[in-house]
This record gives sequence, structure tokens and C-alpha cells, in this order.
Amino acid sequence: MSHPLHLPSEFAAPSQSEPRADLTLSRQRLAVQALLSVQDTAIVAAALACAPRELQRLSPEAQVSDDARAAVAQWRQTDPQGFDAMLGRAVELLLGSRQAVQAAELALEFGWAALQLQVLERAGWSLLLSPAQALTGRLLKPNLLQPALQQGELLALRLAWTIEALGEPHTVERLLSEAPGLSTGLKATLQARIALAFDQAARAVEAAQTAIDAFPHDLEPPALLARATLGRAWLAAGHPQAALAPLTAALKGARRDDCALLQIEALEALAEVHLELDSESGTEAGDTARFFSAEAQGLRQTLGLVTGPLPPEHYYAFPQLVAKAQAGLNAGQIEAAARQIESLSQRESQTFYCYRWRNRLLQAQIHLASLQHQTARLLHWAALNDEAAESDEATAVTPSPATQLFDFERAWLQGCAALLAARPWPEARLRAWSEAMQARGLRRLAWQQELLRALSSSPVPGLEGLRDSLQQLTGPRQLEDGLERVRLLAPKLVGPLAALLAQPAIVHHPLARQNARRWLQALRGEAATMVPTANPTNPAEASTVAQAQAADRGLPPPFGLTPREWQVLCLIGDELSNEQIAAQLFVSLATVKTHINRLYAKLHISSREEALQRARSAPR
Repeated sequence: MSHPLHLPSEFAAPSQSEPRADLTLSRQRLAVQALLSVQDTAIVAAALACAPRELQRLSPEAQVSDDARAAVAQWRQTDPQGFDAMLGRAVELLLGSRQAVQAAELALEFGWAALQLQVLERAGWSLLLSPAQALTGRLLKPNLLQPALQQGELLALRLAWTIEALGEPHTVERLLSEAPGLSTGLKATLQARIALAFDQAARAVEAAQTAIDAFPHDLEPPALLARATLGRAWLAAGHPQAALAPLTAALKGARRDDCALLQIEALEALAEVHLELDSESGTEAGDTARFFSAEAQGLRQTLGLVTGPLPPEHYYAFPQLVAKAQAGLNAGQIEAAARQIESLSQRESQTFYCYRWRNRLLQAQIHLASLQHQTARLLHWAALNDEAAESDEATAVTPSPATQLFDFERAWLQGCAALLAARPWPEARLRAWSEAMQARGLRRLAWQQELLRALSSSPVPGLEGLRDSLQQLTGPRQLEDGLERVRLLAPKLVGPLAALLAQPAIVHHPLARQNARRWLQALRGEAATMVPTANPTNPAEASTVAQAQAADRGLPPPFGLTPREWQVLCLIGDELSNEQIAAQLFVSLATVKTHINRLYAKLHISSREEALQRARSAPR
């Protein structure tokens, strides 16, 4: 005896005029198994609206076979009313068990408009934020004229699809003011996404917060989308610390609700947040950012969303092309990179791109102009406004509370252009931006700004500031990443780095000295790894690593040298000057020269270069 599941009348199957022809229960069961890909008796019985015990007498099918698919076609042809009733129940079962993709596919292949709208109403937002996002569009397009899509939540879903999938926030902005029946939360979420797309961070923060306040809980995908938007907006506004909580909440909810695209968005935003904070206790700076970035990339690969490089003409290929041009500049391929940058500059003038992408292009443009000695172009980019650019003594232009992250990035780039044009920004302006970056918690940018301040000091670079900047690079990755971020300043870095290494007092700052040597080698194109070697960390230690290793093994100094002569030779091998060796060992310069003369005589060498080579070839 059957007991059908009653659907709401608006979702009921359309009436059919064809006569009904009875099918055996066995054939119906085969059809349901083909549609739902299940063997569970209770589910099959529910779809058929019969009691499970009526199916237990049937011989179980090992798998859904071609015969089962033929049963679908037979049932649909001979009993359309019964088939549609079963289909409505099957879609309802799938939606109830969170199998939205299969429900959408069934509704699209076999269903009618009302059934497709039911899927959109129940699972449209989840589909929109999942890898099956295209299904949302396929359900929307044939039903655009349906009244249900002209107002309320389904209208909001349609507008969200236009923003997220079609990339047309301007279209939604025109429609949103007259969109009827939208709740406060949905309307504010859409406004926040539009503002974010247009780089209007303050407006996005306000709208996203309004949306979150309007949603009673975070159990619906639009509420999670609002939280992710708030986090990204705080980041874009230059407040990475404020972005952590909403992004973490969005990530947690997206994992719970299988909104994979929202998970990726939150993970990538968290990677950017930690890149800006650039300081995590117990890890090398940047490790947390790399962790979230790897999580996002891994999820993309798992879901099959990584399909290889985008074609060059694709909108989202722009940052990849800029990165390629920048890599060409770093590798010395100036002519090829110049052609790429010129092409990208023309493209940027004709297409809207976010400010952060435009800043990446600006960095490549400044780098190229520096290599080509185009002072006029550098001066054009050197100030925050045209009036200041024309002034010989530009006054300090300070950031404001409304200054966004891309403004900070652009200010640093413009300061670099000024330095490379030999017209460095005034100290007051450099300091104002540095203090604002530090107040916002933008540690990565604040470090870059302090380095820029050190190099911009007049009349000579501030070697103490350069030393302090290098001292902050505590790990190999941080050392390499830091150099990549400031490589465009190479013409202004090489001289100060060499001057810093020539200071006797640098031996009391072994990490800064080590990092300066690595950077100088890299910028001069010497064969050198960016991975530091072991060095003493205590400036008061009067022995080298090599001497300590020899002592640990109970070995005497090689070449018949005394311990102090061996120590001096090792320091020569570390490329220290006589003055630096004296400072390292806390002895007079005359004493160092005496030791050098003695070891030269014992080793039968006559030049500093021979001593350096002998030190490097010595057993350690």
C-alpha cells in the first residue's frame, strides 16, 4: 500500500494527458536506482512512494545497468504522470540529504520549471559557492522570466550569480536600487560584494557589517558570504588584524556547509592577511601565509579547479602576465620584458583592473624605467599628486584613516621611484607613511618602508637603518622573499650594502652582516645561495664556527698555526677586513696585523686572496 510524499502545489508536476500504462514494480525500482544511483531500500521506496517491505520481495540488483536506464525511458514514455510524481519525490529526497548537485542535474534533465525553481530555492546559494557553480546558471537561464526570479531571495541569487559567475557588478549596481522584496541582509551582502569589486573598501566594510547584523545566524550561505566579504574588505582597507575574525568564521562555516569556492576565497584572503602581518610566533615569518596559500591551492587541485595557465587574453591572466614580465626584468631579459610591460600598460589603460593588480604593473614599470634610466618617467611616479610631482620641495603628504591597503602599496612604490630618480621623498613624508603602516599592523610594508627610509637618507644612506632592516630577516625564506620585494631598488642597494660590510662594527651584528653579504652576492649576480650558513650569534664570542668545530673534534689548528692565528685566518675566509677582525676579537689593529704576518710566513703566502683561498680550503 503506497503512501505518497505530498509536494507543495506550486512544485507539483504539470498535468499530463497521456494515458497511464502500468509498469511492474521491479522496472520502476530499476529506474529509480538509475536516477539516484542508490541501493538503499528505504530511499528507493520513498521515491516510489511505497512501503519498503514491498521491495524486499524483489531480487536485488547488483548495479545500475543499461537495463535500468532503459527502464527510465520506458517509464517516462508510458507513464509520464507517475514518472513526474516520482521525480518530484526523488529531488526532494536528494535536497534533504544535501545532494544538491544530483538534484539539480535531475531537475534540469527531466524536470519542469517549478521543480527547477525548487532546487534554486533550497540549494541555489550552496551551488553558487561550490565547484558546481555552473549548475546555478543552467537553472537560472531558462527561468529568467518566471515571477519567482523577479523578487525576493531568488532575485538576490540571480544578482549574486551576475556578480560572482559573470563578473558584472556594474550591472547589478544598476538593478539593485529597484530590486523588490530583498531582505536587508541580502541587499547589504550584494552591496558589499559590489563595493569590494570596485576597490571601495570602506563602503564594503560598512555594507558587510550591515549584512552580518541583519542575519540572525551564520547557518545560511549568504551570511557566510557576508563574513568573507567583511574580512576581505578589512584587509583591503589596510586593517589586516580586523580581517582575521570574520575570515576565520567564514572558513569554518564554508567547511561545514561544503561551500568549497567560499573556502578557497577565505583561505586565500587569510594567506594575504598573514603575509601583511608577516610575524607569527614560533614560525619563520611568512610560514602561516604559505600554509593558507597551500591549503587553497590543494583544495583547488582536489576539486579539479586548476586547469593550467589561463590564455593571455583572459581577464584573470593579467597578474600572471605581470609576474612573468617582472621575472624577466629580474633575470636581465630587459628587451623582452619591456615589450611585455608596454603591452600590459596599453591593456591596463583600456580595461578596469583592481588597484592591487595595477600596483604590480606599476612596480614593473618603475623597475624598467630605472634600468633604462628614464628619469622623467620616474619623477612622474614619484609623488602622490601632480602638484607635488612638479614641486622641488614636496611637502609631506600623510595617509588618513581612509587610506586603503593599495594606497600604502602605491605610496611605497612612488617613494621608490623618487629614490631611483635621485629625488628622494622628504624624511617627514617617509616617516609619516612608515608610522601609519606600523599603526595598521602592516608589518611587511612597514619593513619595506623603513628600508626605503634608510636608503633615502641624505646626503648618505642610513647604514644603521639598513643594518636594522637586515637584522629582521631571520630565516632563509624571509631573506629571499625580502630581496624579491625590494629588488627594484638594486641600483640604490649595492653601494650601501658594500659600505655596511666595510664597517668594523658590523661584526657585532652577525645576522645583518650575513644577510648583507647574501644580498650583495645576489644583486651582483655572483653564484651564491640565499640559504644562510652557520655563524656565531653572540657578538661577544671570540671564536669562529670553524675553530669551535675543530675543538669539538679534539683537533689542533691546521697548518701548524696557533689557535689565535687559525682564528684570524678563518675570519679572513669570512671576508672580514683587518679592522673588522680587530673588532671581532677585541684586540688592536696592530695585533691583528702581527698575527697575519706570522700566518703568511708559516703558510708561505703573500696576498690576501691567497689567505682567503687557503682559509676556505682548510679542513673544518
